[in-house]
Amino acid sequence: RTLLAHRALWGVEPRPETAALCRLTHQENALYNKLRDNHWGERLRLEQERIGFDFLRDVLDTI
Repeated sequence: RTLLAHRALWGVEPRPETAALCRLTHQENALYNKLRDNHWGERLRLEQERIGFDFLRDVLDTI
């Protein structure tokens, strides 16, 4: 949800991680695999600092 909501802020990861990450949740692992497989674009990156505070607050309000 967060990644797709911020498509305009996507950048390019110069050296993407490709290793298996064993401590992710099922949902996190599914997202990681899509990123690793270039599902939405090649070497996609979203820096957390670019995510707006209003978006964060709205997500936290749902928890």
